Amino acid sequence: MRKLAGAALVFVAAALYGRGLCEKIKRRLALLEAMEDLISYIGESIETLRQPLGRIFEDYQNTFLEKNGFTKILRREGLFAAVCSIQKDLPAEIFDCLSAFSRTIGGGYASEQTKLCILTGQRLQRVRDGMCAQLPGKLKVYRLMPLLAAASVLILIL
Repeated sequence: MRKLAGAALVFVAAALYGRGLCEKIKRRLALLEAMEDLISYIGESIETLRQPLGRIFEDYQNTFLEKNGFTKILRREGLFAAVCSIQKDLPAEIFDCLSAFSRTIGGGYASEQTKLCILTGQRLQRVRDGMCAQLPGKLKVYRLMPLLAAASVLILIL
């Protein structure tokens, strides 16, 4: 009886671990979408309203980024500090892109800044599209692999 209870616990733990991995991927994808939205908003605000960055950051609203604390840091310390605060949740390529963007935005003519926003947004969209294409396969693997590993361990134990 103890072996069966232990087996059930191992399976539940493996399923929860797999679910956690799936949620992490979904959060990463949602973060990329939110960053695309922010960059698009910055570009539109610079192009149409000619607002300074501080005002743009104050006016920006995104519930996902507010939950992460990103917008609070954005308004208080600036874009670079906010990007650094989410570094662990971003692929290295995207972090490098966003940190370069955050260091460059705000200097130069409005037309240059708008082009920078467009190019950065396109780069983020390409990465996000690639992640979306891989998402169904990754979710299957992340759900099944912990369960299969648990099953193989249980076979060895029992």
